[in-house]
Amino acid sequence: MALAHYRMLDCTFPEVQEYLKTKQTIIIPYALSEQHGAHLPLDVDVRNTEFISRKLAEKLDCLIAPTLNYTFSGGMFPGTINVKPATFCNLVGEIIESLYLQGFRNFVILPGHGGSESLMQLKESLRILKWLNPTLSDAMILLTQIWDFSPTWFNMFDEKDYHAAKAETSLMLYWCPEVVRLDKLTMDEDEVAERLRQDPDSYQLRESFTELPQEIVQTSQRQDVKLGVMGYPEEASAEIGRRIETECIENGGNAILQAIADADAARKSGKRIVHDNGAHLKIRSV
Repeated sequence: MALAHYRMLDCTFPEVQEYLKTKQTIIIPYALSEQHGAHLPLDVDVRNTEFISRKLAEKLDCLIAPTLNYTFSGGMFPGTINVKPATFCNLVGEIIESLYLQGFRNFVILPGHGGSESLMQLKESLRILKWLNPTLSDAMILLTQIWDFSPTWFNMFDEKDYHAAKAETSLMLYWCPEVVRLDKLTMDEDEVAERLRQDPDSYQLRESFTELPQEIVQTSQRQDVKLGVMGYPEEASAEIGRRIETECIENGGNAILQAIADADAARKSGKRIVHDNGAHLKIRSV
């Protein structure tokens, strides 16, 4: 039977207690306020994670934790609110520890923002969290990017389409067309726009005093980036947004349901999958 409320904030605490008698899964959405060109609002990433979280919760019949609306972008346009990755990662870890004490065991972290810095640091931070807190050994933590399960969206990366472009504009046209200002759609100068398509991190200017790889570079936003749209938003459509959502929920939902079943079975049997150590002498790659 479907839950009466999917958002944990809409529940009373006895309802959460009752939920935990039979289910242990919760979605943790996160995003931030960040520029998305002149045609999309600052809360695109928040909408990304909240719309998908709701649909995914219906598929999983699980609760959604309050959306965490702060993380690291790196962009420096007005309206973008950056939080240092370490601060963000510590907060996510403490949220998981708090929910674990209540009885939750399956944590589906759903980013609405795709910044590589926050994603990489979060994944390693959570690995170390479980390392240093063995009581979390029964916690299954999935860091599930929205596009992981959407071939339509994932293939756009090969087409050099990234931030505030075809995928995100399509999702906004499908979910909430009233917030899309297509009449305001503009791009950076052709040379800059093409550079951003070829390398989405090229909005960053990295400077140093020396050529030594040991030196920590000074990073800022390049002055020639005026809008930061990375791709082809003019090709967006509501139909593409609908297709992306369907793929995310069908493919992602089925994969997560299987993961939950596997985790439940492993907790009962005590069996675990043992991984090798990966790259050896990792210290030489720093």
